[in-house]
Amino acid sequence: MVVATGDSVTSAHIQNVFHLPPKDCAGNTRQDDRKPPMPGNDMMSSYVGRYATALNQNVVEYYNFARTGFGTPDIINMPNHPDSCNNPWDRVASPLGLADRAISQAKAEKKAAYFVSTGGVNNTNWTDVLTAIAECGLMDYYASKVQNPWKGEVDWFDVNGNPTTKGAVIDGGSCHLKVTGKITGADYVHARIPIPGYDGRFRLNQVQQDVTAIVNSVIAAGADKVVWMGYYDITPARLDVGLFAETYRLKLSDKLRGLLPGQFGSDPRFLIDDDWWQGAVQQWTADMNDAIWRGLPNRAGVTFQPAPRLPTAQIQQTGLGGCPHPNLAGHGVLADALKNAFGD
Repeated sequence: MVVATGDSVTSAHIQNVFHLPPKDCAGNTRQDDRKPPMPGNDMMSSYVGRYATALNQNVVEYYNFARTGFGTPDIINMPNHPDSCNNPWDRVASPLGLADRAISQAKAEKKAAYFVSTGGVNNTNWTDVLTAIAECGLMDYYASKVQNPWKGEVDWFDVNGNPTTKGAVIDGGSCHLKVTGKITGADYVHARIPIPGYDGRFRLNQVQQDVTAIVNSVIAAGADKVVWMGYYDITPARLDVGLFAETYRLKLSDKLRGLLPGQFGSDPRFLIDDDWWQGAVQQWTADMNDAIWRGLPNRAGVTFQPAPRLPTAQIQQTGLGGCPHPNLAGHGVLADALKNAFGD
């Protein structure tokens, strides 16, 4: 028996079609056959599902209680809010409570019980930061596409509204698209995207403590093997900013829409497209993985599995919601890593 908890990586948030708003996932994001439908959660496409159905023929039961957008408190406690696709948590116990029950039942039936999880990144405002980065990349794209005789440019500001460099706003600030020219009596039109400062350093202690509590709980329930999957480096991710620009167009002011071409084609570009941003995001990922590793009890059968490197081709390019999650090929690579961690 294999049981999983976690976030959008383990639940398999796979977005097929660009859409807004991000939480409106029905019809554009994959879902499995569970009832009621839960778009944004596809347990069979998940790396855990791939492991349970294709890589370990001895698995006779598989449960996946991961949900897109869940943090470690949502694994431990009864979630009082919907997931990132607005699916309510309509269950009799928390994800951890259900996992413990499944493990206890498996052991009562003299079956091996394996547990796997991700978790921690949604304890932070990581998603809000990445969303703002994606939208600022979009402003850059729009600036390059403004039609003559007008000119578009993007300026960067710190949290106090002072001009700064693009690299510096990773610590908080904003980007500002300005289109200069005489338009309906105004000198310019503009769009501003605020970028929150990443708060992960204030959340790492809780992540560490929650990982310890989760793993100790499933061990007490009888789990034979426990694997916590680390987070992968997202800097190779590319967002198809051309198709995203088409989707986002309706959020623009009428004046700004009127300065852009009629249609944009596919144009994948790096999501994290600044050297300073890349270094910061890689450090955040390393810090999160370190907190998880420190939280794991030093016990037989408990393993931290570092995430394999996922190249651009194994990461989704859709938004907002798909990028930078693994695509189906990426989940296949993660499944191989899980198999290696379980030692089967």
